[in-house]
Amino acid sequence: MAGRMVVCQSKDIRNNVTNLQSPRLRTFRGLSYPKLRVVTDYVLLFRVYGLEALSDLFPNLTVIRGNNLFFNYALVIYEMLQLKEVGLHSLMNITRGAVRIEKNPDLCYLATLDWSKILDTVEDNYIVANKNDRECGDVCPGTAQGQTVCPQNTINGHFRGRCWSQNHSPEK
Repeated sequence: MAGRMVVCQSKDIRNNVTNLQSPRLRTFRGLSYPKLRVVTDYVLLFRVYGLEALSDLFPNLTVIRGNNLFFNYALVIYEMLQLKEVGLHSLMNITRGAVRIEKNPDLCYLATLDWSKILDTVEDNYIVANKNDRECGDVCPGTAQGQTVCPQNTINGHFRGRCWSQNHSPEK
């Protein structure tokens, strides 16, 4: 039945992805959940290997409600050694809770994210010890052609285009 909402239980996929009923036991490459639109509690990613972006895994994740939080966080990305970009380009709202993104040595496209468009307040966000912004060279869509299609604004004194990756801008 088209448009029918299905409510799934929480998934804890520690150590491997067998709890997701996938034959790919050692990699998240190619795994996708396009029907996942709303998470009622929180999203926690910790030491997942072989995952470079969340754009394919959760392409249509729109809302993280934060009804129950992981400490005070609704989105936690911690020690993801191979993650290069967050890439949750459909994410429009984190209803309750903050964001913690820490110790992700290859993670770029953080300086181009405007969390104030997704969260009511950003003061509790904790985004530290990721790849140095100056080493990233983040380029939003259209920038290379001299005409960015992304919204632009100033955050912490830096005026720049806002985007999830070189392929995805947020909705204006």
